[in-house]
Amino acid sequence: MIIWIASYPKSGNTWLRLLISNYLWSNDLNLFSNLKYIQRFPNKKFFEGIIHEDELKKNDMKIFKHFITAQEKINLNNELNILKTHNFAGSIFGYPFTNSENSCGAICIIRDPRSVVVSHAYHHGFDFEKSTNRILDKTVIAFNDGYLEARLSWNVHYSSWKKINIPKIILRYEDLIDDPYNNFLKILEFISQFKKIDIDENKINNVIKKCTFKQVSDNEKKFGFVERKGKENFFRKGLVDEWKVVLKKDLIQKIEKEFYKEMRELKYL
Repeated sequence: MIIWIASYPKSGNTWLRLLISNYLWSNDLNLFSNLKYIQRFPNKKFFEGIIHEDELKKNDMKIFKHFITAQEKINLNNELNILKTHNFAGSIFGYPFTNSENSCGAICIIRDPRSVVVSHAYHHGFDFEKSTNRILDKTVIAFNDGYLEARLSWNVHYSSWKKINIPKIILRYEDLIDDPYNNFLKILEFISQFKKIDIDENKINNVIKKCTFKQVSDNEKKFGFVERKGKENFFRKGLVDEWKVVLKKDLIQKIEKEFYKEMRELKYL
């Protein structure tokens, strides 16, 4: 069965994967090495033997039809599979992203959309207005390793994972920053419901110390990081309130107006 680490892009998904992977699997000098145990979905390897690339070249939207089949293939190993995704948890053309037969849980990490706009802009080399319009767009479908991923708008994405009928944790990035120990402990206890793991206080603290923003940023400078795009480092700043300094008032108001309900619910307003 699958546990999803689900988020809108630039919301802390990679940091959370670093914490989990470096706790559950062998340690390495390069902190990023253990990310191989938490792979991205969708990606090519999961669809081999299910759909031919020539068919996708004719109509790349057909990939959504095969998400469930790909997950059934993944689950043939009869293990707990932890996967990352930026896909929303709803359906495209009537084809659901996942179901309870293939997924036993989800860890959903949410970040203030004003911060997402800033991080997303630097990551892709967009201006802040383009980045704002991007997260407001309810039709955004992007490529991940050449395979389509339905991200949609920030609020549609959040609402879809909130509503999906599988066990889940919804965690704010800001809370993980503020209290990493107790929030990471909750995540480990959640995973432990599906796969028995030893939960050790010293180990938790050591992993958190290894995965501070400074440490992962230094690790990127030393070893590089395959998910980096553009000129900026992937682990650029990781700040909570940078939007207060760099975003213009009209863009802040635009975001807050569009996402008012969800931001109030998540105590961002």
